[in-house]
Amino acid sequence: MGQGSSRNDRFEAAEPGDWFGDGIVEFGDLIRPERWARLLRGTTVAGLLFGIVGPYGSFLAKPTSRLFYWTMLFWAGTLILWPAVVSGLRIGVRRGFPPWFTGAVAVLLASIPLAGVAAAGCYMFWPVHASGIRPIEWYVQTVVIAMPAVTVALWFEAGRPQLPQMASGLGFSPPRSGRSMSLPIRGGALPLHLVEAALCLQMEDHHVRVHTVGRSYLHLVPLRQVAEELGPERGLQVHRSWWVARSAVSTWEEQGRSIMLTLTNGMRVPVARNRVAVLRASGWLDSTQPGK
Repeated sequence: MGQGSSRNDRFEAAEPGDWFGDGIVEFGDLIRPERWARLLRGTTVAGLLFGIVGPYGSFLAKPTSRLFYWTMLFWAGTLILWPAVVSGLRIGVRRGFPPWFTGAVAVLLASIPLAGVAAAGCYMFWPVHASGIRPIEWYVQTVVIAMPAVTVALWFEAGRPQLPQMASGLGFSPPRSGRSMSLPIRGGALPLHLVEAALCLQMEDHHVRVHTVGRSYLHLVPLRQVAEELGPERGLQVHRSWWVARSAVSTWEEQGRSIMLTLTNGMRVPVARNRVAVLRASGWLDSTQPGK
């Protein structure tokens, strides 16, 4: 009787752009008071419905205790699962993991303490019934309810069919048109969550390899197109075959008339001689220390 409630590169089986809208808000928008109010209102309704139905053998209990138990459990699930999933998506996108993966892992981990809450509540109301349920059963029953409940919550809170957008921008806003896109400008050549996690882009024939922390992804798209879409504020194309995020540069060193950049993940990227002046004018070589 244990349970809880409660956006590929982006989704590997689907075209990434099909899952995205074109509005992004900040992480704090996901945890603002009015959003919590909506979540708790929805989980209260769900808890009352579960109290009426009485799943997992609870139907034999008194209606009042049944309704109280399930409502309290869904509230606890909201307080445990929502922060865990949002934090998981926030961390996962920085590491380059698909949103569905980090979200699922967050639910599986958060269901451990939630299963304990469910067991404790059941022992309080129905100790005889609770004594016959093993710990693994509490956990499985909790996951069975928590996973779809979190999915529904994300579906509504992240703009329904735009769940991966929440992980990519850690927020949402309704799309302003029916056209889907991966980047918020000019059509979008790469999934947004990969662009945000990218340290550098490397051209391989007609493909672009996106290097993130510890991982890389290959996409069929011209490097020049991606570099133009990203713009100079996010990074620069430092070589015919390389684009680098400004925040990824750790140190640099001169090699004759050219420069070699060392990134935060240890990768070394060459700078074409005709791009050195551009980097200097943009202040890149002022904000990082030259290597020895």
